[in-house]
Amino acid sequence: MRLLLLIPLLTFCLPAISDTHCGTGPGSIPDGSGDLTWTIEVPETAVVTTKVLLMTRITHPWMGDLSLRLTAPDGTTALLLDRPGMPDGGWIGPWGCGGDDAVCLFDDEAADAAESTCSLDAVPVLNGNLSPLESLSVFNGLDPTGTWLVQVIDHSPIDAGTVDQLCLTFTSSPDCNGNGVPDSQDIDGGGSQDADGNGVPDECQCLGDADGDLVVDVSDLLLVLEEWGCTSNCEGDLNSDSAVDVSDLLMVISAWGPCR
Repeated sequence: MRLLLLIPLLTFCLPAISDTHCGTGPGSIPDGSGDLTWTIEVPETAVVTTKVLLMTRITHPWMGDLSLRLTAPDGTTALLLDRPGMPDGGWIGPWGCGGDDAVCLFDDEAADAAESTCSLDAVPVLNGNLSPLESLSVFNGLDPTGTWLVQVIDHSPIDAGTVDQLCLTFTSSPDCNGNGVPDSQDIDGGGSQDADGNGVPDECQCLGDADGDLVVDVSDLLLVLEEWGCTSNCEGDLNSDSAVDVSDLLMVISAWGPCR
């Protein structure tokens, strides 16, 4: 289930995009006899992941029984929780944290670690922003498109629980050419050109289309020639250098034909 609509890509430099998707799966966690897997579907989009967060709502009377693993569509995986309080959490004994429930956001930047968080009386025992056992940064740079898996395992047959909700939040950057590199890094690193300085790689635009009809043809050529020498508010200034000159003419010629 998609929680928020993805902000569409526009034809100018975009800030980071925040997008949340929630999963579906069985409610009951097999008690000491197997695992439960939820799927979170992320539709295709021209972005690359720069940060991942996992929101978790689990009802269980002994969180020390549980482990939780996140797997990306390409198979990259991270173990976020592994029986908190195990193998020895002091007063809690050898069975892990005996607190109830998890309503938390796994976040690499959180000050407190989920694995070492436990309380005698707090419910939910895992609450707020908590850092995972293995870093979510392993997913940075991935195309988020596809099926993400969240696996919950109950390692003890004594206490049973349920998964109530699991949601992924992605912070992403535009990647219009689909090469796995944010557009801004592509341009800064020299992998893509940005002749008009709008933050979008030239290969993702139709730079010679002065009149915006998605075809580079004689009308665009005439517009550049009519405005030759213009230095202010010029439609024919295709590279945004405040001058209509030979560089704009060459852009029209090189892009001649229908826009891709």
